[in-house]
Amino acid sequence: MSHPAFLIERLPAQAIRAAGLAALLLAAGCKPAAPTADAAPPRPVQIASVREGAAEPAVIASGTAANRDEARLSFKVGGVIASIEVREGDLIRRGQRLATIEANEIDAQVAQATAAADKAARDLERGRKLFAQDVVTREQLDDLGTADSVARAQLAAARFNRRYAEILAPDDGRVLSRLAEPRELVAAGTPVLAVGSARSGVVLKVGLADREALRLRPGDRAEVRFDALPDQRFAATLRELSAAADPRTGTYRAELVLDETGDATQLARIQSGLIGRARIEPAPARASRSTRVPLAALVEGDQQQARAYVFDAATSSVREVLLKLRFVDGEEAALVEPLPPGTQLVTEGAAYLQDGERVRVVGSNSEAQP
Repeated sequence: MSHPAFLIERLPAQAIRAAGLAALLLAAGCKPAAPTADAAPPRPVQIASVREGAAEPAVIASGTAANRDEARLSFKVGGVIASIEVREGDLIRRGQRLATIEANEIDAQVAQATAAADKAARDLERGRKLFAQDVVTREQLDDLGTADSVARAQLAAARFNRRYAEILAPDDGRVLSRLAEPRELVAAGTPVLAVGSARSGVVLKVGLADREALRLRPGDRAEVRFDALPDQRFAATLRELSAAADPRTGTYRAELVLDETGDATQLARIQSGLIGRARIEPAPARASRSTRVPLAALVEGDQQQARAYVFDAATSSVREVLLKLRFVDGEEAALVEPLPPGTQLVTEGAAYLQDGERVRVVGSNSEAQP
């Protein structure tokens, strides 16, 4: 049996321990509860509105810029080049003399033809007087007339050749290349200069695959960009499309004429040979429309369908949707089934969302960019 004094000494210690345990339990009961998912701050996102676009993909092609009218100029007769007065890149004016050939030989031919024509004219005049006096026959007079006609034709040919013993600019434009140098001996018709006309406009010459050429028609609208002018876009129109494939490349040649109503300063910077890329919209594609969504809004999927989140402004929350894809065109995807106009999809931050989650919009675009 315990001594009463021992019990008295132990009671205070047990009371102290009991009081401490009670204090710990009280502190634990007063600790704030852990935040729930509903109390989490809304996730910041960016959104973009869907837009309407062509129901068929655009045709993408690349090629080189050129003047619509380009000419390779040469002399009508052969000889030694006397002078070439322009160089590559020089601006030229209609009628400006560009090059000349040594004219001694052609001048001698003109003088010879002139003398022969004068003699034939005198012989014909003398023959007519003698025919009136019954000295020569009708046949002899006809022969003199024929000789006169031949001599005059030879003189006209010599003068024509003399006129083309120099090269004149056919139109305002620019020298594209210089293919010969002074003192070179060139044959008749050998190209000496290549020039482009400034009046005919600028074209982009491209090659199209057969499946692309069959979708296009002259008059289709296009947008052209050049590597050397990355910040500029030029409206263009498909004007020429070959009916047969190039036997060397198997592609169909096409020409896109740049719209001259654009920035004249920028158009003037486009030089022959610049590499450009065109985006051509077939006319049937413009007739039928489909919903276009930015690729940034597609979270996961394949070529047939993808998941995205629609933003509900009334509740500041998102709704998960499964979109059926028609095709991918640049930075956009065309849908098989349309979305209501004005539908907003989450772009930045979509990969971290869940269906029904509340969000906070920190940026948006008025529409998806083409």
